[in-house]
Amino acid sequence: MELGQLVVAPLDPRHHTHTLIFLHGRGDTSASMTDALLRWSRNSRRRSLVDVFPTVRWVFPQAEQRLVQSSHDDTTWPQWFDIWNVLDMSDGEDLQAPGLRDSVASVRRIVRNEARKVGGLDRVLLSGISQGGATAVHALLHLGAVAAEDAPPEKLAEPRVVVDLDEPPPPARLCGLLCFSCWLPFPGGTLEETREVIGLDGEDDDPVREKNDEIVRHTPAFLGHCADDPVVFPEYGRLLRDELRGFGMEVEWNEYPDGGHWLNSPQGVDDVVDFLKARGIPAAMEEDE
Repeated sequence: MELGQLVVAPLDPRHHTHTLIFLHGRGDTSASMTDALLRWSRNSRRRSLVDVFPTVRWVFPQAEQRLVQSSHDDTTWPQWFDIWNVLDMSDGEDLQAPGLRDSVASVRRIVRNEARKVGGLDRVLLSGISQGGATAVHALLHLGAVAAEDAPPEKLAEPRVVVDLDEPPPPARLCGLLCFSCWLPFPGGTLEETREVIGLDGEDDDPVREKNDEIVRHTPAFLGHCADDPVVFPEYGRLLRDELRGFGMEVEWNEYPDGGHWLNSPQGVDDVVDFLKARGIPAAMEEDE
């Protein structure tokens, strides 16, 4: 199913160098997520991420309305997959797989489309908060089919540097993964075992499996978690960190003393800015620079 999307175009209309896809949390909407990220989450210079990175296209997919299995009536929420017990993510874990499978397939299509628009998978960032971050992690594990297509992009956002044809091609990867107040559904297995939990079709071929592994191991990750998070406890975030490192990923872990179930501000936003700059994303010039 095609998900609805709210898109914020690059502030610099002449250049589109990267795309960041941001998945909202359970019960939230793409509209409120966009408003919160643009209006309330500021760095120490009182600037939003959109202000700092004017060449980035921001895409906010909207999760489908899904039946809340733990409810005693026909309550539905916008959620990427159902959770039986928010205090224990492993409780009723088998209920999570069907919705997660559908959402990952939908997010993967969005990644494919955005990669074609911006000029390559390595110019796309995948991000999310809470359940959206959990979905983003699993989507990352299944991007091999996107890379294996090796389809020519519709356009190149900026000229590419010509490389020596005798050199091996760079590894397939995303520009980055950013997760906030997040956890890993179905932890404790190997990379292949974790991937097999949701069993997406079309991943049995060796080239796809190899691309899956290559993308995971070469995509840098930023994880941010607040110690006073009352919804997703920090222990879940630390477990996610350890699991991703066990998969071979380079993970930047940032734990903040306060901020609740959200991005820490301003220090946490400053850290995100530094992470994105390190990935080569052009930043707007400060007035005093």
